[in-house]
Amino acid sequence: MKEPEYKVRPSSRADPKDVFRIFLSPAQLLLHKVHAGDVCHIVTLHQSPIRPAVVWPAIEKIKDDVVQTSKALQVLYGLKLDSRIFIRRSDVVITDADEITLCEIPQDKLESALPNLDEDGRSHWAWRLKHYLFKAEILAPGMTFERVEANDERRSYRIQSINSSAEPILYRARSSCTVCLKVGDSENANSFEGHKSFLVVPSEGVGGLDKQIEILNDEVTTYSEPQDRNTKMPLFYRACQGGILLHGAPGTGKSTVLRKICEAGWRRVFNIDITIGNHRLGENEAAIEQIFSDALGCQPSVVIIDDLESIAGKQNPTDLARSMNVGQILSRQLDRLDGTQTLAVGATRSLTEIDQDLRRVGRLDFEIEIPVPDSKSRAEVLKVLCNLPKDKAHSTLERVAARTHGFVGADLYKLLRQAVKITRAQDRASDSRIGDFDCRPTDPQALLDSMEDSFNSALRKVRPTIMQEIFLEIPETKWSDIGGQREVKKRIQQALVWPVKYPNEMKQSGLKAKKGLLLYGPPGCSKTMTARATATESGLNFIAVRGAELLSMYVGETERAVREVFGKARAASPSIIFFDEIDAVGAARDNSQQGGIHTVTTLLNELDGFEELKGVFVLAATNKPELLDPALIRAGRLSETLYIGLPDLEARREILQMQTPMTLSDDVDVLALSKMTEGFTGAEIVKICEQASYIAFEEQIQSKERRRICQKHLSTALAEVKRSVTPEMVRRYEAWGAGRH
Repeated sequence: MKEPEYKVRPSSRADPKDVFRIFLSPAQLLLHKVHAGDVCHIVTLHQSPIRPAVVWPAIEKIKDDVVQTSKALQVLYGLKLDSRIFIRRSDVVITDADEITLCEIPQDKLESALPNLDEDGRSHWAWRLKHYLFKAEILAPGMTFERVEANDERRSYRIQSINSSAEPILYRARSSCTVCLKVGDSENANSFEGHKSFLVVPSEGVGGLDKQIEILNDEVTTYSEPQDRNTKMPLFYRACQGGILLHGAPGTGKSTVLRKICEAGWRRVFNIDITIGNHRLGENEAAIEQIFSDALGCQPSVVIIDDLESIAGKQNPTDLARSMNVGQILSRQLDRLDGTQTLAVGATRSLTEIDQDLRRVGRLDFEIEIPVPDSKSRAEVLKVLCNLPKDKAHSTLERVAARTHGFVGADLYKLLRQAVKITRAQDRASDSRIGDFDCRPTDPQALLDSMEDSFNSALRKVRPTIMQEIFLEIPETKWSDIGGQREVKKRIQQALVWPVKYPNEMKQSGLKAKKGLLLYGPPGCSKTMTARATATESGLNFIAVRGAELLSMYVGETERAVREVFGKARAASPSIIFFDEIDAVGAARDNSQQGGIHTVTTLLNELDGFEELKGVFVLAATNKPELLDPALIRAGRLSETLYIGLPDLEARREILQMQTPMTLSDDVDVLALSKMTEGFTGAEIVKICEQASYIAFEEQIQSKERRRICQKHLSTALAEVKRSVTPEMVRRYEAWGAGRH
């Protein structure tokens, strides 16, 4: 097979991270069996020296015979536009850069005439260049940084060596590396070690939060700058330095990010923890003031305040003195940090649970959400937990990530531990020598592939943290456990499964996912059982709520509970909220008291308010649809209604066959019995079967002989169980449904 040849074209963007990236089409990545981040070699038609690069999927659609490269790479490797090259896979590993030596390269007469740098100047330029080096991520000797600006000057630099080597090898920039500027032109000239206080929050060991780390670094960088920097600029242009507030659900990684902030290279790190709040009023103020004073004396420094809601929570009427004291003290101390190189970083599970004065401008005003991870981020978290590269594909972990909706980092760690525990138990059971695991591969990727069944078992035991407070253990019910109702099952499949399984196809067809579905009908006709089967069969996070349980005598508590349910569902999306007896909280406002009006309004806002209900499906059930507020069942809310009526002949036959635990006698005519039970609900037919079983079992105890269920047992039970649904009730439900169409 002829080796594919590629034409060099310019990259579509100019990001420092893209300098050594060579962009290929997805088909060419598959052809070469490489993934994003793998090292390759560039070879020209004239068999030039081998040059390393990093393969990356093209950002835009490109032809299979084209590669895109940065201008810097073209200059470094002597490539031109339309040059013909080969791409060859390499097993080379990118090593970490510990020491980087740069030399200045004059570009024009103006820059040639720039004065030599003194010690302070070299220190500042080394610091400035380190920022560019870290932004680039991947480095190599010969790489240039042109017209870098600092102190109203523009200078250009070239990497002379990395780790004392000038070989064309790729290195990864790290925040801990040392930057040296060559003084003079001779090879034996002294080098100047760069400023070590350059602040960078490292992303190593953190999965799924690259965007948040990047935002943090943009903020933290300003605390590396000398205090007199930009003093010539107008006041409004200078860096606005306020504190940072991380917020997100428990287990999402806030404390992990705080630890990474501590590793950024500060001169000192200070912590304020929950023990502060246990001091007496005067001691609180003295302790907090001392911490901030020490931090201001060791700039650049950082003050970390984790679990802020526990230290300075929202003012509590029962403990007003303590809550006001800590919040006010922190506010005063945060005001002292304006214009300094001391950063305060707080973390809280909820912005509404902390003293709101702390969120004012100049205090903890820069808010960064640490979100519940999506599927891609969950895969990254799992790879980090398994010490695998974040940018390398791993099919097993990616399949696990796709199934763990609503899992946060802490949940994924718990899931991994559970899967390992199951796997180790299997190994012990299969080998008489305890702890002998020779049957398992030692390679991490292969080991994980062999653990897929263990992950499946672990998923049945580990639930998302965000669901634990309101998650109800739903008995496992399958569609096969429900007799008949084929149309109901089909409609629910369309509303729930299609948007999750075929999102792109639905978007291309112009179809929007439905927001909700209202099940209505007589009591005992399997509305709740249908919801249970939906929970089991869909595999989505399921929140079951009884409308009556949300009601509270306290003003505003019911509305708060409704908002909390929807908030949890959004965080754990894709998810299902099942409102049983929704008429308890969704009754027409004309018939409601003031509290009921507010509750219905809250429901309406959650269903189609300003915050989009994305990835959340609302399934509701009621025996009294006529009581519901008409606004709830308008288009875009619970506009899809599904009548769950009395079971038909086929459904009754299926229920009778499923609900007879004892063996049926030959004299039992299931079809005839199905006809005799017309007008009974599914629950009543189940009760008939149970009663017949008890009658037969009673005879078995008396005769001490095994008995089968006979026709007489079923006939006796049928006479004892009364119908609860009248023809008038059925007509009322059918009339309500007809009035909606």
